Amino acid sequence: MKLIKYIFSLAICAAMFASCGDLSEVNQDPGRLSDVALNLKLPAILADNAYNQGANQNRVAGMIMQQLIGLDAQQIQYYEYFLSENAFNNYWRFGLYAGPLRGAEVIIASSDESTTFYSGVAKVIEANNLAIAASQFGDIPFSEAFKGEENILQPTYDSQESIYAAAQSLLDAAINDLSTGTGYFGGDLIYGGDAAAWSAAALALKARYTNHLSKRNGSATADAAALAQQALDAGFTNASFAFGSAQTDNWSLAKFGIDRPSTLGFNPMFADRLAAKADPRAQFYTDANNDYFVLGNTDLVWAQDNASVPMISVAELQFIIAENAARSGDATATTDALKAAVATNMTLLGCSQDTITAYADANLNVSGSAEELLEAVMDEAYVAYYGYNFNETWVNYRRTGYPALTPNPDGKRDFNPSGIIPRRYLYVDSETALNGANVKAARDNQNGGLLDADTWAFE
Repeated sequence: MKLIKYIFSLAICAAMFASCGDLSEVNQDPGRLSDVALNLKLPAILADNAYNQGANQNRVAGMIMQQLIGLDAQQIQYYEYFLSENAFNNYWRFGLYAGPLRGAEVIIASSDESTTFYSGVAKVIEANNLAIAASQFGDIPFSEAFKGEENILQPTYDSQESIYAAAQSLLDAAINDLSTGTGYFGGDLIYGGDAAAWSAAALALKARYTNHLSKRNGSATADAAALAQQALDAGFTNASFAFGSAQTDNWSLAKFGIDRPSTLGFNPMFADRLAAKADPRAQFYTDANNDYFVLGNTDLVWAQDNASVPMISVAELQFIIAENAARSGDATATTDALKAAVATNMTLLGCSQDTITAYADANLNVSGSAEELLEAVMDEAYVAYYGYNFNETWVNYRRTGYPALTPNPDGKRDFNPSGIIPRRYLYVDSETALNGANVKAARDNQNGGLLDADTWAFE
């Protein structure tokens, strides 16, 4: 009997050891997903990417560039360059690193040779958000940013130069992935699974971020124009994300108008600029009271809940081509490219062909020196990018000095001691508190890191 009990005890112990070896398999909640399919992950990063275009950091760029104006509360402070370390905490933490960047990293890691469509699109979105953040802040974490599992909780800051290079490498890798574009099974809210369209969009973004470096590389604009033409030849169409009308999925610029009414307006100086040229786009940007958002006014294209917002547009590529013609001093080529860019933008907004032709005849037959041609191109891009492309307007200003703007006279303060139009954003205070040594190193690498200190790309 004792022998039987002993054998039974051994059997129980053996079973227990065997079950411990498989504990990771049984310790799962059958009511929860252990992973999310790629077709469910992709819409999240596309939505985050598009939402960012009308979120705080880009609305502030619109105020810096005097297209928008602060009327009340924090918006007045932002308009007066009171952009302290807490201005962009939410964007940095949730809109950027815990948003499309982390989401893209997860998709890339979850993809394999059978799902290269998803890894390709994720690399496009990651590159876009990295380059935008670098243009706004300068040096940012990337190479160590997503290694928390390796206990790297205080990542070093990669140089702005290396971030732009990384963005270009990601776009090249995206084009390679999309050349096969395998494994699509849903979730693409921009091109509906068209890998060739995404590849053309990657080329378009390569053109944009090549041109960002025009102050660092004398051939950058020519190289960007070649990439822009390559994207157009590949059939590029606006990489537009269509928002919905429900309160939970509407366009962020419109959402701000609903949630914070009468705190942000259409800048009267910008309105005067449009009026001086009898610009037909004014009716699509603002009403007679210089309100950028009016509930129920469907004429205001970029203030609709369900706006269709381009990550990058055909018009932007045409402006890059026009800029290259201007830098070469070719007035005829500049005029032709400029007319094409403005017509594309006006058509997107809903202008009639008659008004497009009348505006072009009155304003777009440009002449003069290469510098005068460049100013004409930048002035027109300034108007065309309103509403969805505020950051590119700010980048253009820092690259070229155009459009010619007068700084806000109330903009001189401790973190903008010269009082000039800001050249960058400050690092956020959550980083200063939790990653202070690396933030200090990044500031020291960038002329002290105040609002009036140029980053590497725009020196």
